[in-house]
Amino acid sequence: MKEKTLDFLRIITYYPRKLLDKALYIFYLRKKNNWQILQKHINKPILIVGNGPSLNKTPLDKINSSFVSIGMNKINLIYKNSSWRPDIITCVNGLVINQNKEYFNKTNTILIVPIKAFYLGIKPRKNVLFVNLKDQEKVDSNIEKTLYTGCTVTFTALQVAAYLNPKSVNIVGVDHKFIIEKGASKDIKKYEGDDVNHFSKDYFKNQYWGVPDLKGSERLYQITKEYFDKHNVPIKDYTIDGQLNIFKKGEINELFK
Repeated sequence: MKEKTLDFLRIITYYPRKLLDKALYIFYLRKKNNWQILQKHINKPILIVGNGPSLNKTPLDKINSSFVSIGMNKINLIYKNSSWRPDIITCVNGLVINQNKEYFNKTNTILIVPIKAFYLGIKPRKNVLFVNLKDQEKVDSNIEKTLYTGCTVTFTALQVAAYLNPKSVNIVGVDHKFIIEKGASKDIKKYEGDDVNHFSKDYFKNQYWGVPDLKGSERLYQITKEYFDKHNVPIKDYTIDGQLNIFKKGEINELFK
């Protein structure tokens, strides 16, 4: 019953939330953003780090330190098992922002979050960039103006990579497979018991999450591939045993060199 209520509230408040977001951005948050903090990460190879179970088999701390790494959502849950840390974290899902708010409010890592993160309790700070989300399936490298959103946060991370004008884009931890109970894609469900779909059993354990849309994700990945191909940016997927077949595959040890 609670899942249906959350879905209903999400739908009926969509346009009022968009108006509130726009007002907050124009009159307050846009002035707080310091995009210069990303300048040191321009024109470098990018590492996109997903949240799949394969991350437990991925030696992140062995990957060449020249990569600028972009983590997503609750990537901080891996810190207890790895010395690796991302350079940037992005999170655009309201449920996840609320669930991970304590970490987001204490980290010094660069955070890229939507305007709604402000009224969900994320404090404006020098390392926080608030972006204006728009629901459209396209890639635009100027995320200072608009960040297009879809059914997977990996699409967000890939647009951040595009903004950084990367030498290459390299992907790990995007398993592209889920064990899902009944429910349509994008439905909000309570995850009962240990989470087997992410690198940590506590990721969504007994918490609410949006049911993944694999077909929709593939469509977004194809759009992203076409963007990087057009701009002559090599993009390769090094996910161990990953099921995504949009990008060219590579062996993980290639990233150690």
